[in-house]
Amino acid sequence: MSRFLTICCLFFFLTQPALAQPSLTQVRFGFPSEAGALIRNGTWIPVDIELDAKGSEIEPDKFIIEMESTDGEGASYLIKIPVLPGQTRMMGYLRPGSATSPLIVKLKETNGTTIQVWPTPARSSATMIGARDFLIATAGFSPEALHLASANQSKLDSIKQVSAERLPRKFSVLNTIHDLPNQALGYSSLDTLIISTSSTLSSDLIKEANSEKRSALSAWLLSGGTLLVDSGAHYESTKSLLAALGVSGCNIEGLDSNPKGLRTLNGLNRWVTPLVSQLLPMRINEIAKLTPSPSAQTIIRESSEPSDPVVRPILVQIPFGRGRVFLLALGMEGPPFINWDGQQSFWDKFLVEISPRNPGFAQGKFPPDTTSIRPELASEIQRALETFAEVPTFPFGWVALLMLAYLFIIGPIDYFVTHYWLKKPELTWFTFLIAVVVATWGAWAGANALKGDDSRLNKLDIMDVDISSGCVQGTSWMSFFSPTPGNYSFTFRANPAWSSGESLTLPDLGILETPDRTFRGASQSLFRKPYEYNSFPSSLDQVGIPAWACATLEGSWQKKSNPASAPFSADLSHSRVETVLITGTISNNLSFDLNECNLFYQESWYNLGRFLAGEKRRIDMLQLGGKGQSIQQWNDLKILAPSNWNNQKSNSSSDNIFPIHRLVKALVFHDHPEAGDLLYNSSLRKLDTSWRLKQVAETFLSESARLRHPEEIILVGRVDSKNTSAAPTTLSLSKKANGNPIPIIPSINQDTFVRVVIPIQPLKP
Repeated sequence: MSRFLTICCLFFFLTQPALAQPSLTQVRFGFPSEAGALIRNGTWIPVDIELDAKGSEIEPDKFIIEMESTDGEGASYLIKIPVLPGQTRMMGYLRPGSATSPLIVKLKETNGTTIQVWPTPARSSATMIGARDFLIATAGFSPEALHLASANQSKLDSIKQVSAERLPRKFSVLNTIHDLPNQALGYSSLDTLIISTSSTLSSDLIKEANSEKRSALSAWLLSGGTLLVDSGAHYESTKSLLAALGVSGCNIEGLDSNPKGLRTLNGLNRWVTPLVSQLLPMRINEIAKLTPSPSAQTIIRESSEPSDPVVRPILVQIPFGRGRVFLLALGMEGPPFINWDGQQSFWDKFLVEISPRNPGFAQGKFPPDTTSIRPELASEIQRALETFAEVPTFPFGWVALLMLAYLFIIGPIDYFVTHYWLKKPELTWFTFLIAVVVATWGAWAGANALKGDDSRLNKLDIMDVDISSGCVQGTSWMSFFSPTPGNYSFTFRANPAWSSGESLTLPDLGILETPDRTFRGASQSLFRKPYEYNSFPSSLDQVGIPAWACATLEGSWQKKSNPASAPFSADLSHSRVETVLITGTISNNLSFDLNECNLFYQESWYNLGRFLAGEKRRIDMLQLGGKGQSIQQWNDLKILAPSNWNNQKSNSSSDNIFPIHRLVKALVFHDHPEAGDLLYNSSLRKLDTSWRLKQVAETFLSESARLRHPEEIILVGRVDSKNTSAAPTTLSLSKKANGNPIPIIPSINQDTFVRVVIPIQPLKP
């Protein structure tokens, strides 16, 4: 009987269909384009992965996707993604440090068995995005005029020999909803996104099933992205998309038709080119009715006509966090726009307006300085953070003297001792080794005594608070000094004291990659074992650091603050007596003071002074809107510098290292004509809010035209560096010993700067 049961059981299991292993069918790195997938080094790139389940259900907790690459130091790292049942398409993220960084995707079992390895794609100059290149993506459509306008502008720039003023442009075409990242960090290499609301991709983005991708796009905009959306006959789709993204700076009241005849868009024609006679203006009979809020700016407006006595906004710029949304009252994919002769000129004008300028080419700086070599802002931040005033460096003069003494010992002295004193030349094999060992031990002991055995952390945080959207976001740079070699784990978190609201993105952490780093393609890290992103993207595990060396990281986070617990609140409006002046109050709801606060309004700044915790300050006496000081003065003065900055500089080993406060001032308004800074800002463009202070180029100005500056004020201040409990973020460190993690508590030097965007409310009747 038992034999019969055994045979039946074996027959039952053998006749069951075997669960087939899934396989990788397609892997795409970066953003798609006609030339191939576009990849920018030093930034997160999306990795679109497709799986074939072989017609069977994928077992839970059975398979993982393992991705591997190298950072700018040549160190390998791993990112693992679990494969869920029923999942045949997923999105991962990698951060290649150089052009030679491998891009490896493996399908593995959870027990470590490798099933399939996807080959590393070939990379060429056509698919490589340079640090100063400008990447534009179109979603759901690919206007040929956009590419032609860029090509024509490049030819024109080369003829005029001003090609360095505008950055080279590369284009990506996103055809389906699957091409959009599902995390905000996936947009890191993208500068501008253009969406046609008549496309299928736009309608898919609004669906509830794609809420994750929609949230990622909204978070990217808040962090500093740029979006262009059309409307026209598809204004309902535009309204739904903007509402889903949380953008509310301009109302779309419907579609306005002109039954009396076609309307001529002379304002659009004049914005495209001052010489109106060069182009025939576009004529339309329907247009979306746009009503911008006071914080938005009308870039193109149409004046009234006898047949249509209403002023029509055509292109509106809506601020959204650190980013901005451009809303076009026309449809980009249909007539009459696609048949208009000025379509290419429109795209070129738009790209020129939103593209960042290289230093030396800003207005008022002529002739541009093209001979000097300008460093990168991110690189200077790294150099400043990796300079520890408490850790002295050994003077080079003493190093040279000790090297000469060492050579003298192993040369003439060793020869004299072995040949003339001991009279045994063969002993040089032992005396030489003894001299090397003693010298090596002495060098290590001296360095250890000089540098100490304390671990240290230099940390810089920039906090951005946008009162209109309620977004609170932080950007951090951290340099950890290790006195001993070892593998460390880092965990990055946001401080609830700054915002207790809903998290819009997970805190992300990574090794700081600078655009002007000299990559060594054939080099390998001292630590061969890859480190791993544990709890992606907030934690790094087993990062190898040599003795007396630094690991410099960068991180960011984003939250939606509750109105009741917002870090700042304000009630500002124009004065009823002098409408050019701003009156009202600003409240600091934080539990700590802000030092050296300044208010920026219409390209001028005003000194607010110390802003106490819990204080509600009236700003009427500052006369905002009157005669203020220029931004050039703000850059030149020693503002935002800590009180002990002079002592720190004197203890520094390098006098040519920029102080932190100087770099922050160069960062917050980098592209402003009066910024007066010659540092490149290739990788930190999203932190530049100089566009909020600039005038817009309106086409027709009259007495009824609204102000050409945005109706908002920017507050910039600094938290006391001694108050480490007020730091917006925390970096937890640990080091394994005997298999157990041991917390590391380093000495911390903390610098925190705050930038708050405060809206100006319209006057109440």
